[in-house]
Amino acid sequence: MSREQLSNGLARLAALARQDDWRAGEVEGLTPTQADILRALIQRPEGLRVTALAAHLNVTQPTASDAATALERKGLVEKLADPGDGRALVLRITRRGRALGRRWPLSFGALVDALSEEDQARLLGIVTRAIYELQHRGDISPQRMCLSCRYFAPNVHRDQTRPHHCRFIDAPLGEGDLRVDCADHEEAQAA
Repeated sequence: MSREQLSNGLARLAALARQDDWRAGEVEGLTPTQADILRALIQRPEGLRVTALAAHLNVTQPTASDAATALERKGLVEKLADPGDGRALVLRITRRGRALGRRWPLSFGALVDALSEEDQARLLGIVTRAIYELQHRGDISPQRMCLSCRYFAPNVHRDQTRPHHCRFIDAPLGEGDLRVDCADHEEAQAA
């Protein structure tokens, strides 16, 4: 296998996904970063500080702040005092923002739709492991994902289709069940 060919293929898919985001954004008057913020805040009803949002999206804090300010002007997010620190602000999605975020097309939706369910599950496993490795190398910020969760027990079941276990929901998991962003995530202690 050619490392270069795989890299080129992934770059083409990323370009397609970003083009789709820009096209959807033209209709709704949003940038892809603004849409990413809405998606992130839908998963976090408690809200997020801009610094945490920037880290989650892997953008600079000024980029996240500018995008959040634009979303606030559009009535899609609100800035509120952080209940844990009155000097800080958290962003929370509004009802209008939630509605827009839910109807926003998924990035890479065309790719996912082109794959069989089995290939989707395999690819999710590959993507999850890649994110986990990049996270450990410090290339991306920590994500609320199964592989870094204290409730995740890898390869504990004999069933090859569902070898892992989530102790939070007490259920076996297969590659297609893994989460990249889970509201119940609790960081595992470093070994």
